[in-house]
Amino acid sequence: MIVNASQHSCDALIIHSAGDPVHVLLDIKQAEVSEFSSEFQSLAEQFGSSDYQLTLVGILRKLWNDVVDPVVQALKESEVRPGSHIWRCPTAEFTLLPLHAAGPYEKGRDNLSNIYISPYTPTLATLVRFSRCVLPTFCCQGNPIEGKELKCVAPELAIVARHVTPVISFASLEDGNATVESALDALNRNQWLHLACRGMLNRTQPFESSFAMMRDGPLMIKDIIRSNSQNPQFAFLSACHTTVGGEGSPDESIHLAVAMQFCGFRSVIGSMWSVDDEVARQVVSAFYRKLIGDSKRLDCTGAAVALHKAVRSLRKKIPLEQQIVFVHIGV
Repeated sequence: MIVNASQHSCDALIIHSAGDPVHVLLDIKQAEVSEFSSEFQSLAEQFGSSDYQLTLVGILRKLWNDVVDPVVQALKESEVRPGSHIWRCPTAEFTLLPLHAAGPYEKGRDNLSNIYISPYTPTLATLVRFSRCVLPTFCCQGNPIEGKELKCVAPELAIVARHVTPVISFASLEDGNATVESALDALNRNQWLHLACRGMLNRTQPFESSFAMMRDGPLMIKDIIRSNSQNPQFAFLSACHTTVGGEGSPDESIHLAVAMQFCGFRSVIGSMWSVDDEVARQVVSAFYRKLIGDSKRLDCTGAAVALHKAVRSLRKKIPLEQQIVFVHIGV
């Protein structure tokens, strides 16, 4: 599903695996989408520090009414079954909005997350390219700290180790060993990567967005893109602002998660805004538990479903904006 905003019209284009595309004209103007996007970005900066719940729900309802529900109705008319994967490819100002979290938020009515599993893709070509996935090895990138201490990173890595150790061996880089050089080396040698660190968003220069490492400076998007990963499969970016690009060039979709896809990672999980340290630990634990399950194996094609189930299991334990902060990109 491609969602577009232009001066002429705002549209959604549903592209099925078979059959003709379906065009849905959205009853919203580009200026409204732009204003809406700016409003949400301002609100996201307040998460955790003010009474924002009603405003957030209002935004998610408007997204539902003006953008997502018309598409859902078209999908139902095309007999797309509930529980199906619906990949979203937002463009323009839509890239800054949490389409995956849209819903009426009313008792007795389903939000999008109750109807479909809805990961993102930066382009259709990327989705086609990464439509196949093999079982990977695992590398855990641990505790790169800059600024305020992330106290739950070490417990988070212990959780990852507990879940994956019975399945496959992995390498762990923590504290002083978590440098730019060692992280790039891990990118080049491993097919799975879990980064638990602080994400540094640069809205004006998106290629300068980075992961905060140790000693030798930040690991920037431009460094990641230049790496030479060999058949990479999955990356969990347990950090803040990893799926948000520059406000001035939303069409370019340049952010940390997309940088991982440029390197070849078929499946990536990242965040749209600030992530609470303890919440990240809970989501990571639930995610790997759901991903591995009874199969006792790692398969990146199950990441979207595992994230979907993990978040559903935590709905009564964490605030709304933290329930919807993590998104899946890719297969």
